[in-house]
Amino acid sequence: MKLRWFVMVFGWMLIANGCFPAELPNDTTQTTNRTAVSTASLMITPSQTDTATPAPTLTITPTPFLPATATITTTPTLTPDPNYSIIGPGPILCPILLYHHVMTVNGSGSQYAVTVDQFTAQMKWMKENGYQTIKVQDMVDAIHDGKMLPNKSFIITFDDGNVDIYNHAYPILRDLGFTATMYLIEDSIGDYGNFSIEIILELAEVGWEFGNHSSTHAYLPSSRNCEDEICFSRARLIESLNIPIDSFAYPFGTKHEESIQAVKDCRYTSGAGLGSWTIHTQERLFYFSRREVKGYFDMQRFITLVTDIR
Repeated sequence: MKLRWFVMVFGWMLIANGCFPAELPNDTTQTTNRTAVSTASLMITPSQTDTATPAPTLTITPTPFLPATATITTTPTLTPDPNYSIIGPGPILCPILLYHHVMTVNGSGSQYAVTVDQFTAQMKWMKENGYQTIKVQDMVDAIHDGKMLPNKSFIITFDDGNVDIYNHAYPILRDLGFTATMYLIEDSIGDYGNFSIEIILELAEVGWEFGNHSSTHAYLPSSRNCEDEICFSRARLIESLNIPIDSFAYPFGTKHEESIQAVKDCRYTSGAGLGSWTIHTQERLFYFSRREVKGYFDMQRFITLVTDIR
C-alpha cells in the first residue's frame, strides 16, 4: 500500500520536472499541416492581376488659323428725289416774286399790298403745283457752278422790312414749308412798323435769307452817298447781325450803271432789280428780274405772272 503511494508521488514529480518522456505522435500530418499553415501565413498568394487599361491619350489637333472674314457693310443706296436735279451751270429758269406788304385788309387799295387771303391763295397754288422756294444765293451758285435744286424752283422776295411780313406772311410760308429773302433798309431796322433785330435773327435761324436795300432807301442815281448806301451799310449790317448779306436790291428798282458797278465793287454776289425775265443768266446777275405781285392781281393774273417764261 505505501509502496504504491510512493510510486505515484514519484511519478508526478518526474512529470512536473519535465523528465517524463513525451509521447511522439504516430504520424506527421498534424506537424505538416501546422508547418503548411505557418508557411502559408508567410507567403502572399498573388491575386488575379487586373490588366490596367491605359488612360486614353488626349490628342489635340491644332486648328489652322483662319483670318477673320470681313463683314461687308453695304451703304444703302439713296433713292434720288425725282423733284430735284442738278441745275446749271449756265442760265436757269426760276420765277422771282416781289412783295412789299401783306395785310389783313388793303383799305387804301395800294398796289404794293396784297391781303392775307390773296397771299394764302397764291402760296397754296405754288405748293399744289410742285413749286419749292430757294434763296437768291442758291440761284447765283447754280448759274456759276451748278447746284442740286428743286425742278420747279421759285424765289419770294420782300423789300423794306415791314413788320406785317413777319405777322402775316411768315406764318403762311412756314406752314407750307417755304422760306423767303428779305431786303432790309438799314436805318429802319427797329423802328415802329419795321423788323427788329430779334425778328431778323429768328427768321435767319429758320432759313430766311437777308439782303441790303441801302442805308436810307435813297435814289441812287442822284445820291452823293452811294458808297455809304451800298458798301458801308453792308459792312454795318454784317457786323450787327452776324449773318451773310450778299445781295443788294436797288431802291425803286432803278437801273443805274454806276450803282451796279458799286454793287460789284462792294463784293455782293448779285443785285435785285425789276423786270419780266424768268430765265436768269450770269450776265444779268447784278440786275436780275423780279416780277412784282400787285394788290389788284386776280388769281389768273398771278398764275400767268409765274408761268410766263421769258
